[in-house]
Amino acid sequence: MAGQLHYLTVQDILWINLQVTGKVNHFSYAKLEEATFYQYAYGDSKDLFAQAARFIPGFLKMRPLDAGNEATAFIACLTFLKINSMRIELLDGSALSWFDTVSQRKGNAIDDLKTIAKPEVGHYSDSPAIRSTIRDLISEYACTLLKM
Repeated sequence: MAGQLHYLTVQDILWINLQVTGKVNHFSYAKLEEATFYQYAYGDSKDLFAQAARFIPGFLKMRPLDAGNEATAFIACLTFLKINSMRIELLDGSALSWFDTVSQRKGNAIDDLKTIAKPEVGHYSDSPAIRSTIRDLISEYACTLLKM
């Protein structure tokens, strides 16, 4: 991983929610902004796994959207990892169990993330393709998203 971390914007999160729910949902802008900012760390924001570990439970604590918070948090977290040069090794059939463990803080979220996210050797982009990454993840985890 080289350079600075890439982050999802509030607009990216709204787009994820639209894609996973198939409709525009009402939301609280203040809660959505705070939920989105769980990607960041206090001080230096350079620890991808620690920041990703905060994201899912933080986003779900805020529940900024009227529908689809779980599916949105799941896809957003995986997108955050992928746009920061991580390869996701998580089967669709076991993704819901993994998500429940991380979201309910049943284990060490950083370790749980490290079991599914591996560095893409030699892969880094100054401007990652966020929307295509999101579409790919939604397609890859279609069964999981139907259960959320």
